[in-house]
Amino acid sequence: MRPGSIRIGSWVLLLPITVTLVVFFVVPLLAEFSISLRPFNAQTFVGEGFTLANFQRFLADPYYLGSFWRTLWMSLATTAGSVVVAYPIAYHLNGTAGRRLRQTLTLIVLTPLMLSLVVSAFAWIIILGSSGVLASLLSPIFPGARAGFLNRNWAEISVVAVMVYAFAPYAVLNIHAALSRVDPSLVRASLVHGASPRATFWRVVFPLSLPGVLAGILIVFALAMSAFIFPLFIGGGRVDVVPLHIYKFAAQLFDWPGGAALGVLLLILTLAVVFVVSRVVERRVLGWLHVAR
Repeated sequence: MRPGSIRIGSWVLLLPITVTLVVFFVVPLLAEFSISLRPFNAQTFVGEGFTLANFQRFLADPYYLGSFWRTLWMSLATTAGSVVVAYPIAYHLNGTAGRRLRQTLTLIVLTPLMLSLVVSAFAWIIILGSSGVLASLLSPIFPGARAGFLNRNWAEISVVAVMVYAFAPYAVLNIHAALSRVDPSLVRASLVHGASPRATFWRVVFPLSLPGVLAGILIVFALAMSAFIFPLFIGGGRVDVVPLHIYKFAAQLFDWPGGAALGVLLLILTLAVVFVVSRVVERRVLGWLHVAR
């Protein structure tokens, strides 16, 4: 077969995914960016001409800047909690010998992904409410638990905890995939040469699993930054995060340019954090672990 025909075949195989990405990803993003530069019109929702006023009013308002900060720290907390929970689970799954047992445990881990987010949110409202299971168990020890964990004092923490429950399976899948690619002969060689199991884990297993950890971090962070259902239902409107403001501007105020501008700013913030985290993991952490060897 000639090289030219191979290249043509590759382009044909890439054509469906390319068209899908352009139609469902690139075009909507360009439309959102275009609307964000338009003024608001009370009759048509999107006015004529172009302006930067939509970005200026959000970047100059401390209230909206606080919402961006709240969205960021809650997403970072969700990401950290998800990775801390996911790594031991993925490590245990990787070390499970029986195939049937591994499949059963994997199915249990994937259960949150099989349920609707709305169903999960209502289930957690029952658990965290004033008459819920958690309040009943903790009220003898912690009297303040009688009021439940959906009030203003606990709303942000409750939202983070529920998002960890919902998004941690994504981290488990990525970390488990990375651990399954670790060559067992490397672990045996480390143990044979006198390294303790703890040293083998930190010097061999953990560095080789970092690509999966990084993938899990990026996926969970992106999901947490754009989370809408859990802040709405679990937070009960008391947690001012950017996705809720986007919903308010787009569906309640019909200020589509304002909602689009918030969406663009949220996307820029998410991409900036993803870029920084990727650089830190790839250069600093992997470099430090290489030196530590």
